[in-house]
Amino acid sequence: MHRIAWVDFAKGFTILTVILGHAVVYNEKIFHAILIIVYEFHMPFFFIMAGFLLNLDKWSGAENYKNFTLKLAKRLLLPYYLAEFLWYPIWFIVCHEAEYLKYMWHWVETNPFIAFFAIFIGNGNSSGLTLGQLWFLPALLVAEIIFIKLYNRLNKIGAEVFVLALATCSLSGLLLGKIYALPFGTDIALAAQIFILVGVLIRKYNFVDKMNLKLCCGLMLIVIFDFYFNIHVDMNFRQYGDPFLFYAGGIAGTLIVMKLSALMTEGKIFSLISDCGRQSMMILVLHPIIANIFYEIIAASTNFSPEVFFTEPIIIFGATTAGVLIPLFIAKKFGKLPVLKYFCP
Repeated sequence: MHRIAWVDFAKGFTILTVILGHAVVYNEKIFHAILIIVYEFHMPFFFIMAGFLLNLDKWSGAENYKNFTLKLAKRLLLPYYLAEFLWYPIWFIVCHEAEYLKYMWHWVETNPFIAFFAIFIGNGNSSGLTLGQLWFLPALLVAEIIFIKLYNRLNKIGAEVFVLALATCSLSGLLLGKIYALPFGTDIALAAQIFILVGVLIRKYNFVDKMNLKLCCGLMLIVIFDFYFNIHVDMNFRQYGDPFLFYAGGIAGTLIVMKLSALMTEGKIFSLISDCGRQSMMILVLHPIIANIFYEIIAASTNFSPEVFFTEPIIIFGATTAGVLIPLFIAKKFGKLPVLKYFCP
């Protein structure tokens, strides 16, 4: 499968929306509308992109299943455990003495035993995981494994049976998430099956190139409709709202990002954001740590109260920028070093 130039830009743009969503979580009065729209699609995008990049010709078939699983584990699970086990002792020693961390990621309030046990549960902030943003890695691993397993078993019977099974899994995941958060985000992985299928179909039928202005306007209307009539979506916390609006908003928003990215093929901004896409793993892992170091430095030199601190646009912008550019610098300069190489492509 040949490399598509705009894919890295799309991933970079979306990882930036993830960072933005984390940085302004305590400033919803200013960014309320932006956050709700971003949350409609930014995690669905990555599941759809996983399907878009999934090479079924290479990995389908029972004989390839083991190699596929091992490759996924190396790409997703190994970085997850490395990041968690490297960060835990630092968090244990430092974070309980930090002033502002409790307001951003609740690190100060987290029980050390629960935080360590949560690493093996892999369920994000809801389970006490200190690097809660990494919930996505085990969830994506499980989602792709489920998809390939169902494809191998059912697609040979008929495409209709396979699609029906995926739809059933997705709806089951939504229901399970309301009852109990399964380890490794398995309920989220089930709910994401429709997204992975959509990604496969977008690639198969070259849908992005076929999108015209009228269709893009229609997709934008879906995103706006979802904004007004659905709840604030958050896959990590199993907040989906109306199932139809959840899937429609996630797919529509992702398609818009894909199309806009396909139109952006040159320039310094394209290059910088594409770099963010290629180094999205490093940014995902490091951005909350670096952002909070930034907050602590600013806090030490100002008299802002916490309530004001996280509503200052300049401070939020600085933390967001640092949380992106510093991991990008580390990845470029030191990405070949032991350990770090598992976070870099």
